[in-house]
Amino acid sequence: MAVYSDPEKGAALSEAEDGSDVFDTLAAQEKSRDIKYRTMSWQRCAVLLFGDQVCLAIMAQAWTLKVLGWVPGLIASILSGIFCWITSYTMWRFIMKHPHVRDVCDIGYLLFGRNRIAYYGTMVGLVLYNVVLCGFHVLTGAQVLNTVTGHSLCSIDFGIIVTLIAIVLSLPRTLSHVSLISIGSAICMALAILLFMIYAGKEDYPAQYPALGPVKTYAFPQEGTTWVDCLNAVLNVAFLWFAQILYPTFIAEMRQPRDFPKALAAFSIASFILFIVPAVVGFYYLG
Repeated sequence: MAVYSDPEKGAALSEAEDGSDVFDTLAAQEKSRDIKYRTMSWQRCAVLLFGDQVCLAIMAQAWTLKVLGWVPGLIASILSGIFCWITSYTMWRFIMKHPHVRDVCDIGYLLFGRNRIAYYGTMVGLVLYNVVLCGFHVLTGAQVLNTVTGHSLCSIDFGIIVTLIAIVLSLPRTLSHVSLISIGSAICMALAILLFMIYAGKEDYPAQYPALGPVKTYAFPQEGTTWVDCLNAVLNVAFLWFAQILYPTFIAEMRQPRDFPKALAAFSIASFILFIVPAVVGFYYLG
């Protein structure tokens, strides 16, 4: 019989010899609580992964191919996807061996020998990551509203509106409910990507033609491309793929964390298509 202990609470859980999972015990402990976190199915987890990483940054991947060219650009995209899957799967296996992990802070705590400084240091990183991420989305939302409406309100006013909307949508305490909101986000992004590819293929020539000459594509970076340009292009791909800092929290709220590889596989297959196809279409037609 394997015994698992919670270093923070001092509680001990055992995995029964009949094969019942320690995660079932953890879920059972929440039945008497008002808010039950370990309720998310792997299907909803997959939707949550889509909502977490399918974003407007997809539209900028054609720029990566423009800088790197076909060969390095596609290699960077494919390798990033493979590394994302490997690291995510490795993280899941680590969590399966440490059932009490609830977030990336717990992982930092365990990896550094149950060091409290490591725990709080990881917590600072997690908070900063989310603050910057929220600020980025507020800024993007304000710019979109400013452009679409053409209203006299300034970007600060639109930023306040977007912030209030985000606060209201963040009220659900469990990620299982948040995954439902992600469906709307995924639909909006699907429409944006679809329209981008349709317009890119339909228009006779891109913007600023013929000033920049005819559309052309190339296999490798053009002469004059700097190392900094290439690095920014690769980081543009990495930013899109690597968001595993929130995965431990997603896994911790699953009803059966053992099913996470199913959600990861569904997300990875869809991501390879969404992250590469629009970039290829955009670079081919727009150069």
